Amino acid sequence: MRNFIQSLTRSENILVRDSAFKLHHFLDKSVADYRLDDTQKARLEDYLHSNELTHTDFGDPLKAHGIIAFSFGDSEDVNKELADVSVSLMKNNAFLDAHLQQEVAVHALDKVTNINVIRNDDYQTTADVARVALEHSVGRNVIVVAQSWHAKRCIETCQQAGLNVVGLRTVQSFPKNDPQPWVRNPINWVLKESNRRFATGYEISKELQLA
Repeated sequence: MRNFIQSLTRSENILVRDSAFKLHHFLDKSVADYRLDDTQKARLEDYLHSNELTHTDFGDPLKAHGIIAFSFGDSEDVNKELADVSVSLMKNNAFLDAHLQQEVAVHALDKVTNINVIRNDDYQTTADVARVALEHSVGRNVIVVAQSWHAKRCIETCQQAGLNVVGLRTVQSFPKNDPQPWVRNPINWVLKESNRRFATGYEISKELQLA
């Protein structure tokens, strides 16, 4: 995979080239490499061609009715950071209606009140979270709280559900030892995202031996 990503750093497409440089920087620090077949390489290149890898913060809370916080993995690491961002927004803007996915909410419940916990004993997709938030929201203008590499999909999913995303707050970390292999580092994440239409995260993790 190293040679493939390095070849993409010479792409004529600026988005592909910039994204490949980000991934190449991570691979330089990683011991692991990844064996991709031609189909997987094509899917990855197509993903890089049509997606910005990360998103930065934007938007004014005063234009929002509420916030929606999406978890990133099952472990505490990043979800604690997402909870801290959510709590800060709520304390500084007490009028905001808050909808936090349960993995995030558990780290915020002792700090603020009036949190709508989006809870499910089964695996929740991004779409599941957006749908439940919309059902209980007092208004459609929302600020999304998400991990920066996850943010694009969170925003698009909210918009598809009928919510109006007027702001974004992000964290940058990846949980290294998370039970979900695809959230452990940037390479795992883009490999999962580039194949997500064809297989689940667990299936992709097993097939590509994501570590």
